[in-house]
Amino acid sequence: MDIRLEHKNLSLEYDKKLIENILDNIDMRYIILFLYIIRNDLLKDLNDEKLIESYEKILMLDEIYKGNVTTFWDQDFTEIAIDLGLFKNIRSIREFEQKDDDYLIKMGENTVTVEGKTILVPDDTLFSMIHKKFKSLNRRNFNLSVTRLKSVRCETTGVIHPFLYQIGENDITLSDDLYYILDQFGNAYQAIKIEVTINGFDERFQEIRDKIIEFIELFDSGLNHKVTVNKIKEAIDNNKEIIKFLKKEKINLSDKFEIEEVNKESEIFNKWESTLEKLLNFRYQLDQMDNEIKDLKSIYSGKDKEYTYLEFIEKVSFNEDNIIDTIQDTLLKLRDKLIKIDKERSQYTKKEIKLLNLDFERYLITGEAI
Repeated sequence: MDIRLEHKNLSLEYDKKLIENILDNIDMRYIILFLYIIRNDLLKDLNDEKLIESYEKILMLDEIYKGNVTTFWDQDFTEIAIDLGLFKNIRSIREFEQKDDDYLIKMGENTVTVEGKTILVPDDTLFSMIHKKFKSLNRRNFNLSVTRLKSVRCETTGVIHPFLYQIGENDITLSDDLYYILDQFGNAYQAIKIEVTINGFDERFQEIRDKIIEFIELFDSGLNHKVTVNKIKEAIDNNKEIIKFLKKEKINLSDKFEIEEVNKESEIFNKWESTLEKLLNFRYQLDQMDNEIKDLKSIYSGKDKEYTYLEFIEKVSFNEDNIIDTIQDTLLKLRDKLIKIDKERSQYTKKEIKLLNLDFERYLITGEAI
């Protein structure tokens, strides 16, 4: 029989590669997985009538207080709802627990609702949920991805497979076919939480790295040029004096780096040089860490990824090859290194670095350095 006649619905048999390609696209992946998590982890695929009733009781209230939530919802449901961002003014379960029972909870005018056997998710709400966790997704790409996911063309037969459906003007819902396919691969919520953890660490890492680069810029903007950064790395790798090595390699820097005649015993020179070298070594260490973070992300994302995202979901669901332990151990080691660097970095301020450079330049101009 012609496959084009029998294959109409999305299936793992014919469409696994298509689903993998869609999930490997970051923007479309999060739209699908967050819709899946809402249906599977929050609303239990609508199989628990009491849970749905308790959810709808909260939605019917004109004003929602913490006491209402604790009365109708259990701890697990509340924690997932907060994690997804259903509450606009609560960021974590810890923050929720610290509030009094008369604290007013804000869910917004539009939120996740249930009509019969269909879960309706407003597009604004879904975007807000995803953007809270993954800042890289912008509204334009979100809208384009939603449009594409409503009519994905089958690679085998050319038939259109809706990965999600538009309900009314603003609500969307996940395709049943896709939901049950994803359900075979394990815990998508776990996979997303691992991604969020890695991304959160990376954001904090980049903040610290940017601060150090900003400090280095105050010494000389040329120290942050790609060629110079590579030469500094070469100097550190070979245990060379950084400034002397840069001059030997004919790296163009400002006049204050002409230090051949400077009194190397002077306090101001030693303070200036040691501060600069410490910052350059911090950046060197952070660049090494950056490579390790990229290696973690390359497990499930990017051109040279180790696994498709479907495989990643399966791996983390059963901790195959100790993948969760490996990721956690790597993050803990990186965290310890980052804390140590940031603690030393916090000894400096932008103002102090500026004054140090001004003092050193003044020292050179007065001729006392000769």
